[in-house]
Amino acid sequence: MSVVGIHAGLSVDHLVTEGRGARFSCLGGPAVFAALGARLVEGTRVRVGCPLPADDPRFAALFTALGIDTTCATTVPEATRLWILNSRRGRRIVGLTAPSPVELGGDEPGNEDALPDPGAGFHHGLTGLLASAPGSAPPRSAAPVIGIDPHQTHVAAEGMAHLSAVAAHADVVLPSRVQLTLLDRDPRRAARDLAARLGIPVVARLDADGAYVVTSAGAWSVRDRRAEVVETTGAGDASAAAVVAALARGAEPVEAAAFGTSVARIALAGWGHEALEHAAALSAPLPGIITHKEQ
Repeated sequence: MSVVGIHAGLSVDHLVTEGRGARFSCLGGPAVFAALGARLVEGTRVRVGCPLPADDPRFAALFTALGIDTTCATTVPEATRLWILNSRRGRRIVGLTAPSPVELGGDEPGNEDALPDPGAGFHHGLTGLLASAPGSAPPRSAAPVIGIDPHQTHVAAEGMAHLSAVAAHADVVLPSRVQLTLLDRDPRRAARDLAARLGIPVVARLDADGAYVVTSAGAWSVRDRRAEVVETTGAGDASAAAVVAALARGAEPVEAAAFGTSVARIALAGWGHEALEHAAALSAPLPGIITHKEQ
């Protein structure tokens, strides 16, 4: 049995998707999606180091029902509440509380660096760790397999310097398309450059184009021809955690990316976390996941 830790935040989300409608007051945030994604790799137990809001007991109830360890979570008074707006022109995430008296705006939500430190007990016995939007590098002793999902605003401000700092002890970096295009117009070229500079595998999450894996042995595209998209929120977080969980179970990076792409398919099939919550654990990647090595 593998134990994967998720250090990430939670939020209550109002989801609005052009052409599909809306859902309100959904349980969300990277910790929810990552925890539910990691548990879908068979043989994985999950521990969360996240803020549990006292004003919304649904988070604790969900984790308890699914057997996710919350003993290292920190109780906070209120949940972060967000609008997540998806349209054909792009995606925006804005705080539910307006940052100023003016209605117009689009400031990003609160700083993920303010996440409570889960403490030394959080890392005890972990075989894998996913750090979501970390402000600094997790300690090398945190887990045998450490994955970094970078902090988008710090990548925008500091570029490769920030990535080098937070991935100093990491075993894999899991950037999104948005994060990569902050470095280079071509996300695949950015992923190759990132892997070369850091000297560790990169598993890039490229939305509808699946995953792009770069290791010292080459580069692979991992695609899913069977995904049906209902709503996209959380699919990337779930996928990243599944990659870390698969690596912690001994998978090679390409196979781990196929697990991640499989979990993304499940996440995309429902609003918010609903499809992930009811899915069965996977002993192998789903049928229809295609891997292709670049020549």
